[in-house]
Amino acid sequence: MNAQTNLISAIDALLPQTQCGKCGHPGCQPYAAGIAAGEAHNKCPPGGTATILELSALLQRPALPLDSPYPITPSQRAVIREADCIGCTKCIQVCPTDAILGAAKLMHTVIESECSGCELCLAPCPVDCIDLVAVPAPVDRPAERRRAQYYRRRFDARQARLQRDRERLEAERQRRQVPPAVSTPAETPATADAALKPLKIAAAMARVALQKAERQLAQYGTPALEAQVQQLREAAEQAQVALDSAQRGAATARAPALATPATDPAALKQARITATLARAQLTKAERAFGSAPTPEQSAQLAALRGAAQQAAHRLAALENPTRP
Repeated sequence: MNAQTNLISAIDALLPQTQCGKCGHPGCQPYAAGIAAGEAHNKCPPGGTATILELSALLQRPALPLDSPYPITPSQRAVIREADCIGCTKCIQVCPTDAILGAAKLMHTVIESECSGCELCLAPCPVDCIDLVAVPAPVDRPAERRRAQYYRRRFDARQARLQRDRERLEAERQRRQVPPAVSTPAETPATADAALKPLKIAAAMARVALQKAERQLAQYGTPALEAQVQQLREAAEQAQVALDSAQRGAATARAPALATPATDPAALKQARITATLARAQLTKAERAFGSAPTPEQSAQLAALRGAAQQAAHRLAALENPTRP
């Protein structure tokens, strides 16, 4: 295991750390893990021929030409045409090195020294106000390595910041959460419908994101887009499952409230099943998305957490009905 880990680290150290996804992986380290597991080592357009040769020497494999739908990526950076920027923040959300400054409805700008030229900001921009401009390449390979290491530090710092943000938001959510009391009354149809609303929105947003990615895949057909579509398809399916589960639970919760004040054993059993499924779906999604989910995955996780929480509240209400 240590030998494999060391090999992945050695491979990762040779990659350009743009985190562009053109290799078909979501970042350089996942691609390094793929190479260590036997995947081809000639799929990195930003690294180009120099990186392929170094990887060939490290792995003792034949030197192969670049195998990618993308050409070798030159040294470049993004520039925002500030007069056209609408301040949507979509580019900020995807920049792997936090190289873009701005706020909602305010002009954005790119910090030249921080931009790796990954091109990830181009597709989300709704007004196409981002251009790529050539910049001088490093003078030699050691300089390229230093630049890659800097990009990696920026990427790691961003991942740490996002993790802190997620933990802070989760802590705030838990502080706002009111624990269910023993005498919690059964949900009324109005409160159940209100609880379903965010799940419906999350499912709709997941479908829209999937449809947009599918259109891009049909137009460009790249491996990176194919992987993104698969990821969004799974997120949309999970969002729909969470919504369906919550809707079934809401219908079950209404039935005993309308029929009789006593707890229906069948309804209690169904509530337990629903709560268990909701927790299982949330756990599965958390494992699948890892420690750094995309914005779409974060929205999906929020929807699944809401469904699990709602199912737990409903089960508690049935297990501890209000007594006169």
